[in-house]
Amino acid sequence: MNILVIGSANADMVIRTDKAPMLGETVSGHDFSVNAGGKGLNQAVAISKLGGKVSFLGLVGNDANGTMLKNTLNEYKVDFSGKALDGVSTGVAVITVVGADNSIVLNEGANGCITPEFIEVNRELIENADYIVLQLEIPVATIVKICEMAKGKAKIILNPAPYKELPDSVYKATDYLIPNEHEAKDITGITLNSRENCIETVKKLKALGAANVIITLGDKGSVYSYKNDVIFHPSENVVAVDTTSAGDSFIGALTVMLCNGKTLPEAINFATKVSAITVSRKGAAKSIPFIDEVL
Repeated sequence: MNILVIGSANADMVIRTDKAPMLGETVSGHDFSVNAGGKGLNQAVAISKLGGKVSFLGLVGNDANGTMLKNTLNEYKVDFSGKALDGVSTGVAVITVVGADNSIVLNEGANGCITPEFIEVNRELIENADYIVLQLEIPVATIVKICEMAKGKAKIILNPAPYKELPDSVYKATDYLIPNEHEAKDITGITLNSRENCIETVKKLKALGAANVIITLGDKGSVYSYKNDVIFHPSENVVAVDTTSAGDSFIGALTVMLCNGKTLPEAINFATKVSAITVSRKGAAKSIPFIDEVL
């Protein structure tokens, strides 16, 4: 099956520190690095490393960061179907890692140029896809356009991150809606601090129109809708080092398993193992395991 990821590609500027700075405070950091990242790129790399055939439709700047991102996609055998733009910088994420957690500041750069017009130019690519994976690091109007073009032709997997308000039509076009607990709260207003609240949130998200809902809960695992039930799946017991690509690796793994004809519970079980390996390593795309490592 043909998988198409449409979304962001960023140069991740990562610094580790033992204490998150307060506003106006300066703290010492260490282990600074610049890595390939962005939710779209990470998810495309995850799909390819886990055995899926995937194309990535996105934009970068015609600069050193853009070259680094294109080289990364090529290294991991992802077909780059976008282009490099003159006069605009590649997207950048400034990531502060404290312990195993992180905070991120984004500059969208070329990602903001992924417009409905750009999508229209690539209509054939979208109409030939079996699965389309989306996130919200590109304009909402573009997400709406993709859903209009793909509805009834491809399965749409939507990771609503970072949270943005979406029209009802997007939820109704979505086959698999995969927020984390914070994004789920932003959408529904419900804090996921109990089993009952998790169940209520899944049902409320399904009521928006998504065919399937999976909420990732960090070290508490995940909760998802399956047929007429709401099911909890535990996390794997690992020591977390860096959670930067945990959700992206989960979504990539889930997509590959669904394309391979696995049931949703089987796909989630596999995706949980993939994300567990990912968080035990430093980095974004490079921390995602290959299929042989998972097996």
